[in-house]
Amino acid sequence: MDIKGPLKVGVVEPSPEGNYELHIDFTEAFKAADLSAQDAQFRAYIAELGRALKGDIDGRNAQGILLVQQICEQLQPHIATGDIALGETLVIEVQRTPGVNLVDLLHG
Repeated sequence: MDIKGPLKVGVVEPSPEGNYELHIDFTEAFKAADLSAQDAQFRAYIAELGRALKGDIDGRNAQGILLVQQICEQLQPHIATGDIALGETLVIEVQRTPGVNLVDLLHG
């Protein structure tokens, strides 16, 4: 499922331990917006992720959307106050879950 928003999410293949890294960057348009517009766009993106979860999607896509939504919910207060350097790549390590392939979830 492709949901357009302020983030670009990439997946680095699993480490020897089987964990994945998510590399999250912000779009140029999002970085160029003023703080209040960034906050509004980010809140709208979280809401869109929530609506997508209520739609007709398969379990694998739902897991991917839920993961991104949870990350966004944690980032939102920091976006609202301008505490995140939007030019930096955020790296998040995700523990491997049996039966879940993040590459498929984010690119499927």
